Amino acid sequence: MSASSDAAELLGLTRTSTGESLAALSEKSPVLLVLLRHEGCTFCRNAMSDIARLRRQIEGAGTRIVLGHMGTTEDFAAFAERYGLADIAAVADPARTLYKGLGLRRAHMMQLIGPRVLCAWVRSTVAGHPPGTIKGDPLQLPGAFLLHHGQVIKRHSYSDAADRPDYVTLATPQAA
Repeated sequence: MSASSDAAELLGLTRTSTGESLAALSEKSPVLLVLLRHEGCTFCRNAMSDIARLRRQIEGAGTRIVLGHMGTTEDFAAFAERYGLADIAAVADPARTLYKGLGLRRAHMMQLIGPRVLCAWVRSTVAGHPPGTIKGDPLQLPGAFLLHHGQVIKRHSYSDAADRPDYVTLATPQAA
């Protein structure tokens, strides 16, 4: 089986908090799937803030947002609520099956505490996104994917924990 057919199978098996699979949701409209590190990660808090700020643009382009996490459904719902994103579908993946299946790597030390990451950590903390409790694998790097018709059509694999993709461009199918 090829990597793309493995991913398609995984999307069909992965259920969101709405009860639908990622593949089924992506048949209705494009889906921006953002797989976060953990709720205590200052950079994931940045990502949630970015997504909340850009939500209208992303959804205005016809793309649905789904957030992936490694914590419990209950904890993540409370976390998402802080950013006004509690109504967005989510995927709980404590075993990191989706992360691994979509090719996301675990970080090496420089991707977590290198100079660029430490500078971004200070900026993020000062901007109001202080770190919190780790819930999940602290070495897991995040990723963002545009899904459509049961396939991954665009992806952003983070270069380090502080990486910040352009969610609007990633969520736009025409820019594929």
